[in-house]
Amino acid sequence: MRGHIPGSPGTLADADLGVAGPLARDAGDLETALEVLAGPDEAHAVAWKLALPSPRRGALRDYRVLAWLDDPDATIDGELREVFESVADRLRRAGAEVDDRARPVADLREVQRNYQQLMWPIVAGGLSDEQFAGYVRTAESAAPDDSSRDALFARGATLRHRDWLRLDEWRARYRARWAEIFRDFDVVLCPIMPTAALPHNHGEPAAARRIVVNGEPRAYWDQLIWAAAITTAYLPATVAPVGRTRRGLPVGLQIVAPYLGDRTSIDFARRLADVAGGFETPPGF
Repeated sequence: MRGHIPGSPGTLADADLGVAGPLARDAGDLETALEVLAGPDEAHAVAWKLALPSPRRGALRDYRVLAWLDDPDATIDGELREVFESVADRLRRAGAEVDDRARPVADLREVQRNYQQLMWPIVAGGLSDEQFAGYVRTAESAAPDDSSRDALFARGATLRHRDWLRLDEWRARYRARWAEIFRDFDVVLCPIMPTAALPHNHGEPAAARRIVVNGEPRAYWDQLIWAAAITTAYLPATVAPVGRTRRGLPVGLQIVAPYLGDRTSIDFARRLADVAGGFETPPGF
């Protein structure tokens, strides 16, 4: 993460929930980038070495796949669901073991709430003292049952360390749940967002924006719920292109592997490209 933005130039401390990774055309390029970028910081390299484990399987047909393609707490658009189900079918035909009933997370909305509580103090770290004081006043004056975004952000931004420690313990238990999942499965496939790419909208504050899922408006920040489920557990995810919507928009799928199992998610992405397409050069390039 050294030198990564966001963060002030010269920042040395890693931000909690910080994620960095390369963009590439295919899994081979990702592997090369991983070799170049991954490793201990200078202060740790005196003793620590990075030795990521090899991919869990040697062929697509040997992979045990949990296909978490949708969830009642974070319903995805039907256009995406069609593509994902087609991918699951192609994996089965290729011989992979695919389970679309098991669920790694019992309450995705709880995960989203706790992720936000962990994330907002990080966001607040960049506020001026005057801005932070304003959020302290908002948090103290808001009614206990006020669940507006302003009140929720104010409470999260000014979270007491005691409460953060409790959330961190919840996160440790959440990560342990994922570790149990990966005893039975090698990778978990899940959406990145509830929709395909949406039109840019800088004409109103983010809190006022909406996304549309299956014709119904949803909160703009629901875009983060699937990413939050994976980031909170510190799991590696490789996003692979798997098709297009009926409107022609590209669709990607998260390939989630066990903690430090980056080589497994990349290997699966390589093999998935053989049955689900892979990179396509955009028109005009």
